[in-house]
Amino acid sequence: MPAEKTRADSLREYLTGAASDGAAQPNPDASLGGYRSSTVATSFDVTVTNPISGITVEYAGGGNAPGNGTLNAVDTNTLQWKCADGSYGASVSIANGETKIVESYNAPGAYLLVTRTSAADLSGTATVTLTTQLNNVFGMDDVSSTEASSGDTEYRATLIKNESTAAIANFRRWIGSLGTAQVADATQLGASGAGTLVTTGSLSTWPESGFCHIKNGSATREIVYYSERTDTTLTVPEDGRGMLGTSATAGASTDTITPVPGIALAIDPDGVTTSGPAIQTVIDENTAPSGLTWLTGITADTGLNIGAMEAGQQIGIWMKREVPPGAVATTTATTLIQDSFDAA
Repeated sequence: MPAEKTRADSLREYLTGAASDGAAQPNPDASLGGYRSSTVATSFDVTVTNPISGITVEYAGGGNAPGNGTLNAVDTNTLQWKCADGSYGASVSIANGETKIVESYNAPGAYLLVTRTSAADLSGTATVTLTTQLNNVFGMDDVSSTEASSGDTEYRATLIKNESTAAIANFRRWIGSLGTAQVADATQLGASGAGTLVTTGSLSTWPESGFCHIKNGSATREIVYYSERTDTTLTVPEDGRGMLGTSATAGASTDTITPVPGIALAIDPDGVTTSGPAIQTVIDENTAPSGLTWLTGITADTGLNIGAMEAGQQIGIWMKREVPPGAVATTTATTLIQDSFDAA
């Protein structure tokens, strides 16, 4: 233990857009609802240097840190793993033909799914480099100059299936923070129009441009797009106000500001169902799915509350990305989505 399809590997997320349940559909840009694809939605490209003979790395969990991790053969039949910012987790015995998960210490989501393909003794230490993927289903495609100039809203859908033999509980999904939250205690936005957000704290961990979630206590006040920043100031254009279903609202000196990806999340109207059926389909990436409640929560309590999923059940999750008119060019824009659930 731990066997595949247990712990964090209990839930597996797939592209959509297949002709039937589990059929081939590897294109993330065609993940627009319908049937579950056979292609797993991935966050990392995996490169193995000095591989351990007889061991194949199948998948890297999204809870890993990008960078160089280490897969170590503890003895002839046992492996352990540490991701780039972690320590070695528990040793896992693996026999020829088995697929197992190996976890970084105290981080169930920071795991590798590995298969043993030989009865020969295991030995050595492999460097496993995890590189954050560009243009996957979560990051979506590049924004063209035309789309950036006029503004753009796009959609993607995935299907998450409980692949384990046991139920999972308390499944939640929310939008992650891209830097350290601060308080807009120096300058706030007015009721409308362009403006600045200024903090006496530091914005040095924030993206150079992107989205800011403004909260009044525990409630969302507004989500805005900022076109540039200094260490203390965000510049918000007029077209960057009231993003992702929020409305332009005057701020207060006690507001907290958090850097976030410019996305919202929603559960497909079918909810949790028996594995196999299709969810709704949209005709293209700019067509909104119907009947959804979009959420932009940045905590487990304010995101998607999916709850329990029995063995074999699935749920469709939709993502919406907004780009305001006049968005500035950037080499990369990170999308961070976080999950929690209870599993065997």
